[in-house]
Amino acid sequence: MDAFHLNSSSTVAKLQQVMEYQYSPATLFITLLAAIVVTVIFLVRRPKLYQSSHKLPPGNLGLPLIGETFQFLAALRSDKPRRFFEERVSKFGDIFMTSLTGHPTIVVCGAKGNRLLLSNENKLVVVSWPKSFLKLMGQDSILAKTGEDHRILRAALDSLVAPAAIQGYISKISSEIEEHINEKWKGKDEVTVLPLVREVVFSLATTLFFDIKEEHEKRELYELLETIMVGSLSIPLNLPGTQFNRAVKARAKLDKILVSLVEKKRSDLKTREGASEKKDFITALLRLRDERGKGLTEKEIVDNLAGLIHASYDTTISPLVLMFKLLSSNPQCYEKMAQEQMEIFSNKKEGDDMTLQDVRNMKYTWQVVQETLRMFPPSFGTFRKAVTDIDYDGYTIPKGCKLLWAAYTTHHREDCFNEPEKFNPLRFNKPVAAYTFVPFGGGVRKCPGWEFSKTEILLFMHHFVKAFKGYKTIDPDEKISADPVPPLPINGCSIKLFPR
Repeated sequence: MDAFHLNSSSTVAKLQQVMEYQYSPATLFITLLAAIVVTVIFLVRRPKLYQSSHKLPPGNLGLPLIGETFQFLAALRSDKPRRFFEERVSKFGDIFMTSLTGHPTIVVCGAKGNRLLLSNENKLVVVSWPKSFLKLMGQDSILAKTGEDHRILRAALDSLVAPAAIQGYISKISSEIEEHINEKWKGKDEVTVLPLVREVVFSLATTLFFDIKEEHEKRELYELLETIMVGSLSIPLNLPGTQFNRAVKARAKLDKILVSLVEKKRSDLKTREGASEKKDFITALLRLRDERGKGLTEKEIVDNLAGLIHASYDTTISPLVLMFKLLSSNPQCYEKMAQEQMEIFSNKKEGDDMTLQDVRNMKYTWQVVQETLRMFPPSFGTFRKAVTDIDYDGYTIPKGCKLLWAAYTTHHREDCFNEPEKFNPLRFNKPVAAYTFVPFGGGVRKCPGWEFSKTEILLFMHHFVKAFKGYKTIDPDEKISADPVPPLPINGCSIKLFPR
């Protein structure tokens, strides 16, 4: 199997370098100098938001330009990322004002706040990521598209990751995962989960959706994507020596690679070799046409490929690795999951492929995944912009204002989930209240790849249970951190394996 491998020590070293880089004296000096300059500008020309005659939500904007970005990122990197929201909710209530990555932002919390932003896309709000984030993730990607442009592109992508399409991938996903476990897990006394899971998930994403098979190409892509992700939520100073500057350079390199892939695929499609209906994202984007027969520009294709590469593995790696950590502290849950998986295995004949129905029969395993996503959502939330004045909770959200909803404002609240600090998969035996469980967002902008991610995770656990009767974590107290996303065990979650 073509794949690359990152050992746990290199992963930890990289994280340490990132932390040192983020808070180096040179970076802090540049940030402070920029803050002084912006403060002077701020005092001369106060933003429109402060001149509003409306009753605005309470809050603290922090320093000019920087705002409360450092506090926000520090919370994400801690073992309690929700504390940024909880501290402000306790002080200001379920709607408050802050400033993140250079933008004054109103945060709406709780199920009511989630409903406001997730159910009113293109009515009261539209998606609105910070410009610095889109510069790295793609200004012409589905992340930034709104209205009809978003609908057309979303429909095309949904067709590739809908349940009917996933059935065509299951055999390949299952066989590659099984091969990976046989080669990299079996026969080992101990393994580090994160680099191994990252290896197989990224390999599947690049092979299935982007038709990339060469090991060195996958390695280069991964390193560029990691640099971009680290810089995406950093202070947006495009100056030498900053994370944002490094990320901008990495994005330029990524664009060159993606343009080359698009040109090669376009050439292949003109030959008999490319005449088949092969389902990969590049082909789908090249063939996409709107009602007038107009296709996507090269920049739109490249930006969407960049965004899809990120989305195709982040939402899978985090819950899969964290399941190992959480189940190790709840062995009775692992046993119940193992019983379910072995029953499915016992009903298969030798040589039978896994099917979509097999995946649907993994009901308790899916509850374990849901509970993991509740405790550690892979993304903190997303940004919106008000397209009209919104009266909400006694305040007015002015037109043009940046907004944020966050999964952390419901997933750990007593009024949403009983005993939220307890790992209890059976809480998902029955439907949960609307807009309380939102690990993949909701509404028309719900993560298009969540069904595919679900399938990968369930198939991985199926093959793991077939191979191992159990495991034990080496460090039960290992901390979890997001840098900046998604949340992961800081040392990669090393485990001792007990084969069947």
